[in-house]
Amino acid sequence: MRRKLLFIALAILIAASSLSIDFISEQALANSELREQISEVEKERQETAEEAEKTEEELQQLEEEMQELNSEIERIDHEAAETNQQIREKRAEIEDVQEEIERLQEEIEILEERIAERDELLRDRARTMYQSGGSVNYLEVVLGSQSFSDFLSRVNALSMIAQQDRNILDAHIADHEQLEEAKTEVEEQLMILESHLEELENLMAKLEEQREEKDQVMTQLQQKEEELHTDLGELENAEEILKAQEAALKQELEAYEERKRQEEEERKRQEEAAASSNTSSSQPSRSNQTHAAPEVTDSGFMRPATGRITSSYGYRSFNGGSFHHGIDIGKNGRTGDVPIVAVADGTVVDSYYSNSYGNVILIAHVVNGDLVTTLYAHLENREVSKGQSVNKGQQLGLMGNTGHSYGAHLHFEVHEGGWNGAKSNSVDPMRYIPN
Repeated sequence: MRRKLLFIALAILIAASSLSIDFISEQALANSELREQISEVEKERQETAEEAEKTEEELQQLEEEMQELNSEIERIDHEAAETNQQIREKRAEIEDVQEEIERLQEEIEILEERIAERDELLRDRARTMYQSGGSVNYLEVVLGSQSFSDFLSRVNALSMIAQQDRNILDAHIADHEQLEEAKTEVEEQLMILESHLEELENLMAKLEEQREEKDQVMTQLQQKEEELHTDLGELENAEEILKAQEAALKQELEAYEERKRQEEEERKRQEEAAASSNTSSSQPSRSNQTHAAPEVTDSGFMRPATGRITSSYGYRSFNGGSFHHGIDIGKNGRTGDVPIVAVADGTVVDSYYSNSYGNVILIAHVVNGDLVTTLYAHLENREVSKGQSVNKGQQLGLMGNTGHSYGAHLHFEVHEGGWNGAKSNSVDPMRYIPN
């Protein structure tokens, strides 16, 4: 029996060692692939620098004109964002005023009901006095007393009646005054509301003017860009982005290795627990075996924003048949703010304002040991910064109309590997996110 138990324990140890070697081999392969991708990013940086030198003379010819137009677009974007914020604040003020008016109207309704009830009481009192001769004959009441005690009770009763009459009249007068004050305050609040609504209308008109102004500048800029026949964003800040991408990828590699290390420790702990359980019994029990979780093949990316896809990945029939390296998700006439979120956990490669993309954010993700980079463009604002770790579903900003954009929408790209100026790694985002 002891010999049989020894063979069983030896078999378990051999199996565990085999799994450990396979796991280490897989981890080493994944790490090797990630380091290869880091080397490719470094190589891409060098190639981008060389390409930038070749195109420098061509770009310089239009640099001054395009820079002036891009600065104008950036100015309009900032002003439009500020106007949008003012519109939000003004709408909040309008809501506050409307709530105050509703409160005053409820107060007026209560006062009017109270005054009406008291009017009825006073009418009854006047009717009683009229029927009794118009006034109380106090002398008859006093002289009609049967005893001194009765006399005191009658005098006290007359005093209480007189005091109650005075109290009713005082309360009636006070309620009328309060009612007038409430009505006056309502009138004042209505004037404030009218002023706020007028200011809101002016802000909305201002925002529309800013949009029209941007459309005009965009048309001029598009004409200049068509002379170079380059894609939007090509080589723009490429060296800075690639450098930041290299740093983000190294950070993601460290996080990936740490996750694998923790998984390996947990796997060993479970194997040791299983081995201990198996060797303590006369026969191995299959129900106590620890199986590794199946590898997830689906990336599990979520949608970056709600809304209908207004432009898909691939060649466009307009704009000279240029290639669209991502998808556009439109605001589709919706009012209010549309949040943009990270599609998966990752590290922010860069977060900056681009002449073409407006407010743009790039995020590096490690998916099953492979680098995937996502790009979010034309945001109204940016709520994350370069080098920051983000979680799946974390808000990055709001859907906007910044940069080279006609109408509020999100331009979303997915790159299998690192981002580069030529966008050679771009793929259809619909391969990663749900419809």
